[in-house]
Amino acid sequence: MFSACCLWLSRNAAVAVVLICAGSADASWITIRNDTKQTVVVQETTTVNGQVKRGKPIGLLPGESFREFLAGPTVKKIEVLDAQNSNRSLWSGNMNCKDESQTYSIAGSGGCITVRPAATSNPSK
Repeated sequence: MFSACCLWLSRNAAVAVVLICAGSADASWITIRNDTKQTVVVQETTTVNGQVKRGKPIGLLPGESFREFLAGPTVKKIEVLDAQNSNRSLWSGNMNCKDESQTYSIAGSGGCITVRPAATSNPSK
């Protein structure tokens, strides 16, 4: 009886430690939404040993979005390409991703494509 009680206590203590540590980790989601009227391709680029490496291209239809989990704050180098001509870059720049969930909007203004943090509505608590 005593050993079963100790086993139960130690198992529950281990689960509590895992839950407490997991809750305190810095993590967030980044959402990129296509608010243009054209299909675009979003691609992350990184530089490794002086060579530019491209990530997986993600096609976004008008109004479509995708989410990516980030383990912590980072700066992402993103390129937005024309889906009809993948050699044509519409926008290229850095996105400062904080340790909180963020939404970015790909929008067109005056023939130019911009990527900006999207306006979010905060309902009163």
